[in-house]
Amino acid sequence: MDMDKDAIKTMIELSDTWEEADKVIDEFTSCRETREKLFYLYGMFDVSIVARTGDSDDGEAVEADYRAVLSAIINQKWR
Repeated sequence: MDMDKDAIKTMIELSDTWEEADKVIDEFTSCRETREKLFYLYGMFDVSIVARTGDSDDGEAVEADYRAVLSAIINQKWR
């Protein structure tokens, strides 16, 4: 399904959990790998990882960064 980027962005922002936001990305974008999804978020939102606790090539570190970015985006709506 081809959906407008603004609509996808809004759906991500209005998600209640990072899991719901991840489902939006899975359903409405072509991103499948976690690293790909993370870079998609970097391009769509003004976000970045300030510090990380692991090897940047480590899959677990990438997954943790992805969850942190999605959580920060979702939590921003309450400020």
